[in-house]
Amino acid sequence: MSGNGAIAQDVLAARVEGPPLLLVEVPAEGGGLELLIYDEAGTLIDVSFVPAALAEEPVGDVS
Repeated sequence: MSGNGAIAQDVLAARVEGPPLLLVEVPAEGGGLELLIYDEAGTLIDVSFVPAALAEEPVGDVS
């Protein structure tokens, strides 16, 4: 994660009861993904980086 990863965890933890956040995945330069996190008003509140090795791992069984 980026240096803002801890901020993202705090923001997400504080919003468990609030309106949903929008998470957008975009390809990062050099591989991996940038996770853009927007609030309900459409304001960008955090950006985190996911390395390519983690982005390519399956999260769960999709069958």
